[in-house]
Amino acid sequence: MNKMRLPMYITGLANQNIDLKKMDGHIFKKLGYEIARKFHGEVIGYISPRYPLNYFRLDIKIGENIMSILLHEYFPYVAIATYENELQIHYLNSKDLINELSPYYTVLEMAFLNEPFNPNSHDLSELELKNEKHWRPNTNGEVIFNCWD
Repeated sequence: MNKMRLPMYITGLANQNIDLKKMDGHIFKKLGYEIARKFHGEVIGYISPRYPLNYFRLDIKIGENIMSILLHEYFPYVAIATYENELQIHYLNSKDLINELSPYYTVLEMAFLNEPFNPNSHDLSELELKNEKHWRPNTNGEVIFNCWD
């Protein structure tokens, strides 16, 4: 399997003249409610990207477990996580959720998200690389789902 390369603008940072198309939050939210219903859970939170946050977050409670599904603001990339705050996101693999999400999005797996970030392995823009030096992300997940300003 080829290693995934993160595309340019994955950080959500782009020069003003670049027009990035936002993902549809309504579809994402609707899917979240369908997933919650299917697994006898409930949606307990939904947040849209708001500067500097570059992702949607949907929180689902199933039994005693609370999981968050993160959707990148501009790319069809999702991750499943336990979410404490913007700086403490613990990625998970949930076979059930992966099966539900994969027809619609690219589900990023825990191993890739927790992998140490190497700027040479990806296609970031100069602006992004400059920000990467400032923010010093440790993992791919910190680059993809971030709150850089």
